[in-house]
Amino acid sequence: MTENTNKANAGVRREEAKSILDRFLNNENYRVLAVNGKWGVGKTYLVDNFLSEHRKDDYSYASVFGISSIEQLKARLIANYTGQENKNFIRKQMSNLVESVSRNASRVEKTPKLDLSLPHNFSIPIAGSLLAIAGDLGLEIFFNSKVTENSIICIDDLERKSKLSLEEILGFVEYLVQECKCKIIIIYNQDELEDKKLLERYREKVIDREFTLDPTVDENLDFIFKDHPDIEVIKEAFLKARTNNIRVIRKTKWLIKELISLMEDWEDSLCHQIIKNCIIITVAKLDTDFCKRLSINGIDPVDTIIFSISYNHQQMQQYEEKYKAEDKETSIKKLEFLEKIAKMGYRSLEELDELISQLVNTPLSDSIESKFKERGHILNEREKRKQIIKKLENIYQFKYYNSFADNEQDIIDGIINFLEQHHLDLTIAEFENIERFTLISEFDISYYEKLLLEEILKSNSYENLSAFRNKLSKYPELEASFNEKIHEYHQTLDITTAVKNIMNCDPSSRSLTLQKDVEFLRSLTVDKYCQWLQKGHPELIDMVEWLRKSGYRPAPENLEQAICILAECSNINRIRAKYLYNIDIENIYNSDNTN
Repeated sequence: MTENTNKANAGVRREEAKSILDRFLNNENYRVLAVNGKWGVGKTYLVDNFLSEHRKDDYSYASVFGISSIEQLKARLIANYTGQENKNFIRKQMSNLVESVSRNASRVEKTPKLDLSLPHNFSIPIAGSLLAIAGDLGLEIFFNSKVTENSIICIDDLERKSKLSLEEILGFVEYLVQECKCKIIIIYNQDELEDKKLLERYREKVIDREFTLDPTVDENLDFIFKDHPDIEVIKEAFLKARTNNIRVIRKTKWLIKELISLMEDWEDSLCHQIIKNCIIITVAKLDTDFCKRLSINGIDPVDTIIFSISYNHQQMQQYEEKYKAEDKETSIKKLEFLEKIAKMGYRSLEELDELISQLVNTPLSDSIESKFKERGHILNEREKRKQIIKKLENIYQFKYYNSFADNEQDIIDGIINFLEQHHLDLTIAEFENIERFTLISEFDISYYEKLLLEEILKSNSYENLSAFRNKLSKYPELEASFNEKIHEYHQTLDITTAVKNIMNCDPSSRSLTLQKDVEFLRSLTVDKYCQWLQKGHPELIDMVEWLRKSGYRPAPENLEQAICILAECSNINRIRAKYLYNIDIENIYNSDNTN
């Protein structure tokens, strides 16, 4: 062996590695090249592609993963010899071997013939009792005949070996070099190698040249995502995550490809955010070094991402229950982790992130696709509004707030152009913000306001009934149409229905139906409340007490007046008023007379 003068150097890039491989193949003094590197950086792919291009008919590859003997390693090497010429050679040699063994097997009992399946889709019929003999002889014949001087042998996955010892493997490498005059490339991840001391002991004797493959993130991204339309967004997220693991990058590509087909006509900004989240979640889930690179250990990164989402009360309670006993140090680590991935471009997409996390390892199904589209549609509508408001803010930000230029007309033109495109997409409050500015400039935008109010009236999408009524006062025909709609709705109501609707709703609700029900109760006369009380209801006491305390004036006052009127009509009603509702009409009248 030649003296080892070049120990593993850190940070060899893909192109530099190709140059090293080329020099190794063309230098007769070099016999063993070691390629070190972390899992997933593309060591095997690089070597295989390079040899396929430069020595496609003269090399063999075998992984030692799962094998337990040198004979099995030889068999794999034979099976994986490349090129049609090698296939023909193996077929011919096996046929000759079987014929030779069969001629000399007179004392071997006759057995049914079996097919001896060989690589590259061909098989040879052979008697079962001859299999072991043919296999042992064939292995030596094939191996010694095919592995010749300057053959390229690639042995991979040294750190994944099982029963076969590293010493045996390195001894076999030495045999191939000394006896067969081969060139050997061994591939491994030294960080995961159990026998590091043994490697150091034999390194000087066995290995001529070695390097550590450490391609840049850019290199592997260009390799996997070549010509992808969103490459800039993808690169930005991956560069910040600092992962060059090809397997992680490739799995991310598969996930992004699946999801992009579900995001047709979505806002570009949302699609790009989903891509970023796919990258961060996939890296967090699959790249075991991710937290190490962030100097944060002892937490589950995906668990931290998903359970930090408090998008509804129930899940927030689950989150608090899960982590209520968590120590302060772990909580701080999780906060640091969330801050760091936010700087990488991650932004919570609520339930969508849970689906993305599932899809990292789970195939897309009809149910998950349906959930993704449903939730994504909601987020997309939000994103549309966000982008609309962003356009408007840009008009103010760059032309008004950040300048003292004489550009009033430019600002007005910008606002008009914006309103032409988006006046029907605004809320009343958003329109009023624009209106406040245009009033200062004495510019009238009531044309767009009327169109907006017409659209809101048509779709019943206003949030505040009272405020909306006030806005319509400037446009009598719209106000009349609005009052007619309210009247039509009130015609469908009775007091019991309205009270029940309000009593059973969320106290913090601002629903339009609730507001219409409240307005209905406020609009009723004392006589209407008298009719309702006389009609009766099994829950009348509860409803009366609730309405008296509701604060929806003048409904409580009108209801109490109705009770007093009915109490004057009969003794039983006087008793009801006093003992059921604590309304004593005699004291009321005496108090009035005194006053």
